[in-house]
Amino acid sequence: MKKLQKKSLSFILFGILLNTPAIYCQTSNEITAYNWFDKNLGVESLEFENGPAHLNFDRAISGHNRYYISQDFIKGSIRYNDQEYFDLLLNLDTYSDELVLKPYGDQNTTKINLIKNNISSFKIGTEKFVNLKEFNSAIFRKGYYQEVPAGNNIVLYIKYYKDRKKNSNQEIDLIEFIPKHEFIILKEGKFYPANDKKEIIALFPDSKRKINDFYLTYRNLKKENIPLFTKNLLKYINN
Repeated sequence: MKKLQKKSLSFILFGILLNTPAIYCQTSNEITAYNWFDKNLGVESLEFENGPAHLNFDRAISGHNRYYISQDFIKGSIRYNDQEYFDLLLNLDTYSDELVLKPYGDQNTTKINLIKNNISSFKIGTEKFVNLKEFNSAIFRKGYYQEVPAGNNIVLYIKYYKDRKKNSNQEIDLIEFIPKHEFIILKEGKFYPANDKKEIIALFPDSKRKINDFYLTYRNLKKENIPLFTKNLLKYINN
């Protein structure tokens, strides 16, 4: 019954989209129509309904969590089985490398780990992430990476992940999550590691002086926020 209902509504949605003035790009009307379709049908009827429940029983140290930025879910979008879904509440579990969905409805507290193999990309807020499935795990980690265009057809990919450590200095064991990062550069159709200055200079030898100057000038930023440091560095030497 759900499949028939979804199929019928798909034809209605198709008719709505045929009447939008912009055919070759996503317009605000198109996104609104997709949102109406998804919300009125209910999240349980969407293709990602079969994802497992997201469970989090962490007793973490204050200020620590397993997620990308915080435990708060942020509006975003996903491309799932070549279908776009918009205006969803999402978060990235960087400890287990899972994209988590908070279904619609204030009373529904069950969260879902979306099936990774079916996800090609997603956005959390304005930040785009892609699922790099093709990597050999002996060289690069597979999974979700933030995608950052850096100019001159250079793309920076940032892997956010966290190590888990028990802290036994309390009356009860608490968990400390330690942020880690891996940086990869796509240049001329090939992926290269870019985790230190030596690797970056090897990729951009003509910019060696600029790279050294940037490291010297922004050494405090590198200590405080290495992803932002690396984003700014790549944009600086490629623009």
